Amino acid sequence: MSRWQFSIDRGGTFTDIVAYSPEGRIVTCKLLSENPERYQDAALQGIREILQLPADVPLDGRIESIKMGTTVGTNALLERKGEKVALAITRGFKD
Repeated sequence: MSRWQFSIDRGGTFTDIVAYSPEGRIVTCKLLSENPERYQDAALQGIREILQLPADVPLDGRIESIKMGTTVGTNALLERKGEKVALAITRGFKD
């Protein structure tokens, strides 16, 4: 591995990041998913903190992969906090 690999779980409260360095070290970071006074996006902020890069430095060439999952949608369904929606389709899914 010659570049960083990131695995990210964005939850309703926290965003957890596990990173694998090019040398094989494991680095973790946990941030509030929403913190607009400090950052716009928790996943990107966590990556920048792990790489120790300020916002104005490009990430070009430093990252091999980013794998990201979220429990926000699942939690909304389980807690029944989502908006009411309807699905309208034609018979046989034809136009």
